[in-house]
This record gives sequence, structure tokens and C-alpha cells, in this order.
Amino acid sequence: MFESQYNEEMEAEVKRLEAQTRATNAGHPEWLNACALCGSELMEVENSLCNQCGDRRRK
Repeated sequence: MFESQYNEEMEAEVKRLEAQTRATNAGHPEWLNACALCGSELMEVENSLCNQCGDRRRK
């Protein structure tokens, strides 16, 4: 039980750090996250693409 909770917390931290890195690379270290393709601001950490770029990739 402890191991699975630890793994979930570490996965969440990795996602947060990846999102912060994308925002910094987009030139906005104050943002929580940025789209990996166009660099627009994303409000949630779970996504790496904005809706527009995600829709384009799915087509």
C-alpha cells in the first residue's frame, strides 16, 4: 500500500516538473504549464498539449 502511494506521488511530481520545464522553455517560468507544440499557457499540469494542438494531432 505504501509503495503504490509513493509511486503515485512520484509520478505526479514528475508530471509537475515536466510541465514547469515546458513553461520555462516557452519563456514563461511563472506559468504552471505550456503546450509542448505551440507554447501557449495551460492551466492544468496533466496535459502536455493545448486543445487546438491536440485536435490537430488526432486528425
